[in-house]
Amino acid sequence: MYLEIAIIALQTVVICSLMILLHRGISRGIHTGLKQLDYQIAEAINKIVTGSIDLPEPPNPFQQLIFEYFKNNMTPKAPNVELVRGDDGKFT
Repeated sequence: MYLEIAIIALQTVVICSLMILLHRGISRGIHTGLKQLDYQIAEAINKIVTGSIDLPEPPNPFQQLIFEYFKNNMTPKAPNVELVRGDDGKFT
């Protein structure tokens, strides 16, 4: 009986120590990620404030033409079908 209690206690200690190690590793990873994110946000704010933002090149005229074509085709249009019902209530 004492052996079983000792085994359960040992298992508990091993599992708790593994959980502590995992917690430390995960916390360290989160802390590192947050530091990197903070650094990147600070760089972005600095670029915005100083006005040294690298803007992408403007679209060329052919890209604008294709964009306008798709935009005009996306507007809803009324169908050219005339729906007429007969005297019996069915469509003809």
